[in-house]
Order: sequence, then C-alpha cells, then structure tokens
Amino acid sequence: MATDSPELTLSLPTKKPQPIPWTHQETINLIRAYQDKWYSLKRGPLRGSQWEEVAVVVAARCGYDYNHPSKTALQCRHKMEKLRQRHRSEKRRLTATSSVASSRSWQYFRLMDDLERGPLPISVRPLSHNHPISDDSDGAAARSRSIHNILNQKQRDETDEEEEDVMAKGLTAELRSFAERIIGLENMKMEMMKETERFRLEMENKRIRMILESQWRIVDSIGKAFGSS
Repeated sequence: MATDSPELTLSLPTKKPQPIPWTHQETINLIRAYQDKWYSLKRGPLRGSQWEEVAVVVAARCGYDYNHPSKTALQCRHKMEKLRQRHRSEKRRLTATSSVASSRSWQYFRLMDDLERGPLPISVRPLSHNHPISDDSDGAAARSRSIHNILNQKQRDETDEEEEDVMAKGLTAELRSFAERIIGLENMKMEMMKETERFRLEMENKRIRMILESQWRIVDSIGKAFGSS
C-alpha cells in the first residue's frame, strides 16, 4: 500500500538590506566633522553621544532633512575606522615607493593626512635664522627683525584662535539650524496627528447621532402604530 510522502517546505532566507554607500560629499563632511570633534577632545576617543553629534553635523552639512536616510553614529564610526586603515596602508605604500603617485591615487589621502598630522604647535613652527651681529647697526637690525617676528607670530596665533572661534560658531549654527528643522517637522507631524484625531472624533459623533436618530424614528413609528390601533 503506497503512502503519501510528506511535503518539504523550504524557507528561503530573507536578504539583509544593503546599506546605502557613502557619497563623496558625505565622506568629506565626515572627515571634517570628526576632525573638529577629535581636536576639541585633544585627540581623545569619541564616545557614543559624541559620534551622534558627528552624525548630526554630517547630515546638516549635506543639507539632509528629517525624511532623508542620513548616516547613523555607528556608520560614521565604522567609516572613519576604514578611512584611517586605508590612510595607514597608503602611507606605508608611499614610504615604500618614495613616490607621490600613491597619495594622488586616493582622493582622501590629503584630508586624512592633515587629520592625522594636525595643526603644528608653536614650539615646532619654523623660526627665522639671524646672522651673526658684526656691529651696532647689525644688532639694531637683528633686534628689529626679532621684534617683527614676535609680532608676526602673535598675529598668526591670534588669527588661528579667531579661525577656531569661527569654526566653532559655524558648527554651533549648523547644529542649531538642523535642530530647528527637526523641531519644525515634529511640530508639523503633531499638528497632522491632532487634525486626524479631530476628524475621527467628528465622524464618530456623527455616526452616534445617526444611530440615535434612527432609533428615535423607530420608537416614534412604533408609538404611532400602537396609538392608531
């Protein structure tokens, strides 16, 4: 006697959605936003909330709004790790070949190299070399050049501080603008929810009135029928 063979059901594994690749603009804004945050922490490691700030800055500088699929803090962190690994690899290749062709082949080498090297401190900035003083006139000229160098150095330091202040103010303004857009979208969403709820209540009240009116008509018809009999 033949028996039916059990049917085998195969469940195909669902494919994991592929992440959206990083654009050139997103990558540049990520490097610069990370550089600002990393330098502000004296090159210390970033925490989770600080990576969130970096992700917000990247989205703001790219002009993304609330509905745009911007990169998360975790994606920003993983992308920076890959960029730093690639930079180290390119730098080793550059040292081995002693050629600038390796650095030119990767478009983010200069940005990552500036990030890793950072601004030069005052102690290692090149100083002007004075010639030996032969007489009083040479001594006066040397002192004049020395004072001039000191004043120029002070002006450069003040310029660097002003640039850092401008960068910090610009970053704050971008964060504020992005936060205002988010708040505006949230307010719009709340207004739409309120309007939807108000419409639902009106329709519910209308439905109840129609039911009551129908019941009153039935009761009135029954009363008239018994009254006329």
